[in-house]
Amino acid sequence: MSRQIPIGHRLRRHRKDHGLTQMALADAVGISPSYLNLIEHNRRAIGGSLLVRLAEALGLEPGTLSGSEEGRLLSDLGEMTADPVFEETPLDPQEFSAAVANTPALVKALMALYRAYRSSLDEVDMLSERLSHDPFLADASHSVLTRITAIRTVAEIFHSYDDLQPEKRAHFNQTLMRESERLAESATDIFNFLERGAAGRRAINPAEEVDDLLYDHNNYFPELEARAEELRSAVDPDGGLFLTDLILHLEAQHDVRVERLSSGNLPSRGYHWDAQQRVLQFSRALPITSSRFLAARLICRLEAAEEIEGLVQSARLTSDPARERAREALVSYAAAALLFPYDAFREAALELRHDIEMLQQRFAASWEQVCHRLTTLRHPGREGIPFHFLRTDIAGNISKRFSASGLQLPRYSGACPRWAVHEAYLTPDRLVTQYVRLPDNTTYLFVARAVRRGGGGYWAPQAVHSVMIGCDTAFAKDIVYADGLPLANPEAAVPVGVGCRQCPRVDCMQRAYDQAEPSLEAEAT
Repeated sequence: MSRQIPIGHRLRRHRKDHGLTQMALADAVGISPSYLNLIEHNRRAIGGSLLVRLAEALGLEPGTLSGSEEGRLLSDLGEMTADPVFEETPLDPQEFSAAVANTPALVKALMALYRAYRSSLDEVDMLSERLSHDPFLADASHSVLTRITAIRTVAEIFHSYDDLQPEKRAHFNQTLMRESERLAESATDIFNFLERGAAGRRAINPAEEVDDLLYDHNNYFPELEARAEELRSAVDPDGGLFLTDLILHLEAQHDVRVERLSSGNLPSRGYHWDAQQRVLQFSRALPITSSRFLAARLICRLEAAEEIEGLVQSARLTSDPARERAREALVSYAAAALLFPYDAFREAALELRHDIEMLQQRFAASWEQVCHRLTTLRHPGREGIPFHFLRTDIAGNISKRFSASGLQLPRYSGACPRWAVHEAYLTPDRLVTQYVRLPDNTTYLFVARAVRRGGGGYWAPQAVHSVMIGCDTAFAKDIVYADGLPLANPEAAVPVGVGCRQCPRVDCMQRAYDQAEPSLEAEAT
C-alpha cells in the first residue's frame, strides 16, 4: 500500500479559506505556482522548512498541515482491512487515501468500531483462559455439576418409585430443595464473579490511547522542553547533571531521602517511591544511567506536574488507567528533556552521525534512552531526522511504538518476522543493522539491539527487550550505520512487509498467515 499522505487537500482548503490564490501563496513561501499546484494535488511531498513556511503563511500550526493524523489513519486502515473478518469483502488499498481525505470522520468512526471489536476479541480470549484456569471458577463449576447430579438423582428416584414411604419422600424432598438452593447460590456466585470482571472492561486499550497522544503531538511537547530548560539551570547551573547533583536537588528542594538498597529488598522493577515518607529507593544493581534517569523522573514528577497535568487533561483519554499511563509517559519525556538538552543533543547527533553508542557515552545514557530522545527531536524548523522506534519483548509483543519516518508500525498484530527487531535476539547486546525494502519499494535503514534489565543475583528476574530505531534511506549520509550497506542497489535490500496479515509477499518463507495468490490483473496494477 502506498504511504502517500493526502496533505494537498488540506493545504488547498486552508488556502481558499484565507482567500489566497496559488500564485499569492507560492510567492509568500518562495516556490513556483506550478510546484504548489503539484503539492495541492498530492503529487509532491512536503516537510521541514517548506512545511513551516506554508503553515506560517496560513497562520496555522505546522502539525495542522503535516498529515501525521492522516498517516496514522492510513496505517490503521491497512492493518484493519487485512484482518480475516474482511476476507469475504476485500477492500482496495488505493481507495484509502481518498476515504481519509474526503470522509475523515467516517474513517475515525470505523476505526473506533474496529478497536471495540478487537477489544471484545481480547476479552473473549481472556475470559476463555480465565474459565480454564481460574481456581474459583474451577471450584464453582465443580459445585454446579455436583448439585445438578444430586438433583437429577432425586428426580430419577421420584420418577421410578411411586410407592415411597412418606418419611422417605419427605427426606428426598428436603434433599431436592437443599441442592436446588445450593445450585442457585453457586450459579449466582459465578455470575457475580464474571460481572465484576466485565465492570472493569475498557473498550479501548489505554496503551493505544497514549500512542495516539504521542502521535497527535508528533512526539514533541514544547511545554515540557521549556520546563526542562528551567529545571536544568536550577538543578545544576554548570550543566553536568550528575547523579549526585540530582540527589542533592531532591534533598534540598523536596526533602526527599534517596536510598540505595539490595535488589532483594525492592520490587522487580528495581525501585520504589514512597510519596508519604518522601523516600526514593533504588537497587544497587541498577546501572548508573538508570539511577540517574529515575532521579530525573522524580524531579520532573514533582516540578513539572502542572505542565504534565495540562497535557493529560487536554488529551483524548477516556479512562483513568489511560490518564495515569499518559502521566508516566510524559514524566519520562520530561526527564529525557532534562538530561539531554534539545539543541545540544541534536547537534551532537549530527556531529556523531547518530552513532548511538557515542551518544550514550557523551550523555551518560542507555541505548533505549538515546533512541527515545532521537524520536522527540521534532521542533518545527529545528527537526532532527524523522525516526521510527519500536520495542518488543522476546514473544514479539509490541510495548512501545512511534513513527515519524513514514514506516507503518503494526498496532493490532505482530511486526514482520524479517525485521531486525527480532533478529537482534540472536546476538544480545550486539547491534544488528538492516537495509530493507517494503512492498511499495520504499527503503529503510533499521538498527536494533536486544537489551537486558534486572540483575542483582542468580535468582533475580530479568527482562529482555529488543529496541529498534530506523529511518528512510534518504538520510543515510547522516547515519553511521549506513556505512558499508549496499544502498546503491535496491535489489540487495531485504524484502519485508509491515505484518503478515497485510503483506502481499506470498512467496515469503516466514509468513505466519496464508494469503491467496494475487491475480495477474492485481500484479499488473
